[in-house]
Amino acid sequence: MGWRYYCDYCDKTFKDDLEARKKHLTSSLHIKLRKLHYEQHRDPRAILADESTKTSCRRYIQHGECQFAGNCKYTHYSSEDLWKLKQRIAMEDYEAACRTQEMPEVATLESWVEKYNREHSKTIKTRPDSVEVHWSYPEYLECRTDLPPSLKKFKPKDFKDCQFGEWGV
Repeated sequence: MGWRYYCDYCDKTFKDDLEARKKHLTSSLHIKLRKLHYEQHRDPRAILADESTKTSCRRYIQHGECQFAGNCKYTHYSSEDLWKLKQRIAMEDYEAACRTQEMPEVATLESWVEKYNREHSKTIKTRPDSVEVHWSYPEYLECRTDLPPSLKKFKPKDFKDCQFGEWGV
């Protein structure tokens, strides 16, 4: 029977000889199907750039088909399809930006404890009688007088010379 040639684009088999293959590869159906196949794998930016400059195809809008298909000089994309392409491009850009954005390096617990002990040992050695505040407080809250006691900033004098009685008394 001889060798058979199978065309993936057209889903056809035929006798594999030079003349038959040349005839098939130059046929308008094969060219159209090949173009449609590669159109599916085109970059969305290139599609949007090409299709947004073209006017809409009347045949495609009225009948849902165009005899020229991939060779038509008008666009077969609706405004909704172009909008979806724009959204897809924006999402891809956002994902790419997220992937390239560097995340700050988080310190390990051991390095934090070591740093805390170093800083804490300095304050104790230099001023044993002073009280150091180890927390931060938003500066814009300092001038507010209507804050409840739980949100007011502690001052070091609040901790000095405190006479604590028995608990619960």
